[in-house]
Amino acid sequence: MTESKLTKNCSTCGAVLKLSPENIVITCEYCGETYDVNFTKVAGHKMIPTKSQKEVRANVVEFLKKNRTDINSISIDEVKANYIPYWIVPFKSHTEYYGVERGSVTRYRTKTRTVTDSNGNTKTETYQEAYQVTVWRDRSGNFSRNGNQNVMARKHTAFYGFSEFNSTLFLENVVDFDFNIVKDANSEFINAEVEPHEAQMEAYGDIENKNRAMAASRLHKLVRCDSEITVQNPLYVHAPLWSVRYRLNDKVYKVSVAGDSGKVVKGEVPITMKQRIINYALGIVLILVSAILGTVGINLSGVEDTAAIGIILIILGIIGIGCSVLPIRKAFKMQLEKSSMKEIKKDRRVSLKAAKKALRGGK
Repeated sequence: MTESKLTKNCSTCGAVLKLSPENIVITCEYCGETYDVNFTKVAGHKMIPTKSQKEVRANVVEFLKKNRTDINSISIDEVKANYIPYWIVPFKSHTEYYGVERGSVTRYRTKTRTVTDSNGNTKTETYQEAYQVTVWRDRSGNFSRNGNQNVMARKHTAFYGFSEFNSTLFLENVVDFDFNIVKDANSEFINAEVEPHEAQMEAYGDIENKNRAMAASRLHKLVRCDSEITVQNPLYVHAPLWSVRYRLNDKVYKVSVAGDSGKVVKGEVPITMKQRIINYALGIVLILVSAILGTVGINLSGVEDTAAIGIILIILGIIGIGCSVLPIRKAFKMQLEKSSMKEIKKDRRVSLKAAKKALRGGK
């Protein structure tokens, strides 16, 4: 590729756009205009609204406070929003499936027993005993599933905390892309490496696999599963993942924040010297207590009357030694990995309920 083909000018603001062979969709970092590989403007570009840089910074400070970090000793060097591209592929599907399910039926067998009456006389009587028999039944069914399938528009990602961010991302609350909302923040737009047709094909496979898994969950064994799937034109969406770097005692630590919720999805929390000493001491105490329990247990196990107690104490000693590894290991770590995933998932459940209620017309 010649040098002239590596750059083009944005038709909206005139800025120079740097092109590369792997970028399929490009967003101008000066005005926010978006183009495909043929340099045609992409219609319907959407975005996930993000919390402000100020709020993200405040949430990171609060997160570090909760994890016992000395806030007065840290300095935040960077707060940056990375807008990661996704394709939202609307779809409709109908699945017909066939298989076998396992059930049980009640059967009865005749048995005899000897009974004694009040006079002491015995006699033999018969009775019916119930028992269960496993049976296999053919079963077929169908279901329809419509919605949106999200496809990551990058083939490779190296962002700290991306996996956690991606697992909690809620791509239903999209708005029209507005560059004015994000231009004041320290932001970077990541271009797409996956074209729309490729996103449709990937979505088709994911939908088919999901339908098959749903059908299999209803049966003991799935024999046949046929899905009729229609995928529509995908929507291009940018989702914000904030990267924060802070410094403590001349060491740099990373924190990732989901832009839509403002919550920390993954963060490095330094371990102070006090915490190291406490963990190390706890590990030593566990080892000593476990050794005492084990020694007493060995002595007791040699006596017949206390053998059971001795074995229990030996087992407790072994478990204690195993548990001592955790605090000792923590004492020698440079930092811990923490997150606010529980809060994010709780917020997501609330958002899903609200979205479903809106689809039902508020009923």
